[in-house]
Amino acid sequence: MKKYLRPTNGPEKRLRKALTETSTNVLLVILGIGTLIFVHELGHFLAAKWIGVKVHVFSLGFGPALLSKVWRETDYRISIIPLGGYVKLAGEHPEKDTPLEPWDFMAKPAHLRALVLLAGVGLNAVLAFLVFVLAFQFGVPFVTSEIGEVIHGWPAWEAGLKPGDEIVEIDGKCGPDFEDIFTTVALGSPMEGISLKVERGKEILNFIVSPKYDETQGIQRIGISPALSKEIGHILQYPDGSPAREAGLKVDDEIIAINGEAIDTGDKIREIEMKSPGKELTFTVLRKGKKLDVKVTPLITTRWMLGVSCASTKIQSLQKESPAAKTGLKKGDILLKVNGKEVTGWALLKAALESAVSEQPPGGKTLKITVKRGQEILSLDLPFEPGTLSGFLEGIVPVMGLRVDHVVEGFPAHELGIKPGDELLSLSGEGLKRWEDLLRIIATSEGKEMEIHWRRDGETFTAKFRPKKDEEGAVGRLGIRLKEKSVERQYGFIGACQMGTYKAIVMTQRIYLSLKALLTRRVSSETVGGIIMIAQATYESAKMGMGKLLYFIGILSLQLAILNVLPIPMLDGGHLMFLGIEKIKGSPLSERTMAFAQYVGMAFLLALLLYATRNDIMRLLATYQ
Repeated sequence: MKKYLRPTNGPEKRLRKALTETSTNVLLVILGIGTLIFVHELGHFLAAKWIGVKVHVFSLGFGPALLSKVWRETDYRISIIPLGGYVKLAGEHPEKDTPLEPWDFMAKPAHLRALVLLAGVGLNAVLAFLVFVLAFQFGVPFVTSEIGEVIHGWPAWEAGLKPGDEIVEIDGKCGPDFEDIFTTVALGSPMEGISLKVERGKEILNFIVSPKYDETQGIQRIGISPALSKEIGHILQYPDGSPAREAGLKVDDEIIAINGEAIDTGDKIREIEMKSPGKELTFTVLRKGKKLDVKVTPLITTRWMLGVSCASTKIQSLQKESPAAKTGLKKGDILLKVNGKEVTGWALLKAALESAVSEQPPGGKTLKITVKRGQEILSLDLPFEPGTLSGFLEGIVPVMGLRVDHVVEGFPAHELGIKPGDELLSLSGEGLKRWEDLLRIIATSEGKEMEIHWRRDGETFTAKFRPKKDEEGAVGRLGIRLKEKSVERQYGFIGACQMGTYKAIVMTQRIYLSLKALLTRRVSSETVGGIIMIAQATYESAKMGMGKLLYFIGILSLQLAILNVLPIPMLDGGHLMFLGIEKIKGSPLSERTMAFAQYVGMAFLLALLLYATRNDIMRLLATYQ
């Protein structure tokens, strides 16, 4: 009788392999986070033992014990709630009128008690360094220093940086990755600027770029983003659908051609996506070594508009080496006239330049630009050559205000009778202070009826309207997020020690920047994540290899160390604060004060935990809806 065997390379084998990999990664997540907590509490435990304090309980987690073992005077536990851990020291909270024993925590001098409190964060910092060193021996992927996008009007654009440039040195640091660039720029001096060496083709170019403070992000930036790869990193879900998901595109697919045309960069994919709203595209992708053709149609994405432009003739940003800069113009200049013709807005400036070019007599080589610089009126010559006009305007970003310079036909502003020169005052009962206010209110209007107030020659006008969608300016959305270009860094022991030290410093700086932005409310509290987000990020790191997982564990260990020294009751930093007060006043705080502070600290941390968990759940729902 023949025995038939099931094939071992079919769906069942792939499923078993996927389940094994998932189980392994989940186990690595648990071990990684558990190690951080264990090391932190071990620091307290060892320091307490070293100064002669008895430890009653050493617990990983809170709540009832799942496993418990008493050895000598200590009960070692693994508890049911895996959100931290604790050590219970003898005499840490002595009862009133109870004499202290020599082995009690409160019987020790303040500086020794401070040592016990600092030992936890100290051991986490040491762990972070060691883990970074180990990670770099395995190899850690980092986002490359190649520039993908240069934001129009920002310092990098002004300096002349271009997409495709690769930053090979920043402030003397050779071979930076994008993490290094971000941190150096965020902490750099706007007055002295950031020195960059850039590789463009076969040339090495030098730039000095002055960072600009981004009010929305709460940090300094120069206006660049990293280059994108051709691989899909995430499939997104929009309220109106997800073309990529519906077409069958998957994470890790590499897009190699669109409509038969070979694709070289991820930025090219983005360009085609935006220019193809509602148009069916044929994507050729590589999936596990096999070529597939997938048809996908980008969603048509429009924006609500009032139909006005409020660009002035004052220069906000000026690109170096542009025709405008070579003319002698500077940031802050106000353009008043072109060949004697007065201009009061950007639209009139463009019209005047076009008119002056068309009226240029044969042999004429310059246009006269009248400029106000401070209190001085200057006359500058714009050399006229074919293409000069477009190059002149492209090198300038005007200041956007609330005085109308152009009205778009077919949109509400034109129908209401708003004219160039009018000043916009309020929208939907909200006073307008900046151009950005107008954009924000209109963008979130969802076409609802609004009331607008504007002024003309001292007279105020009021009218109601409904914003209209800009169908001609529609862009496409596929619902994909491409991976950023990355490079793996791997070193021997000495190199790993050097890079581990450097990255520990960089990550400490980044944590400081994040806390600063959050505390000054420059970054939304919606970005705060909890245990779910940590577990997700750790899991994703585990999928990228041991090096990436160890590096992420190192980051978490540093975060745990730094956050624990914040002066919040219930945290080590709160206890250190109480010790400082005790040292100054010569006696401990009263039990009532300490109890009140502990309750406040507990309430704060519990509220933060609940809020972070709520954010995590909302992110999950937004991703998988």
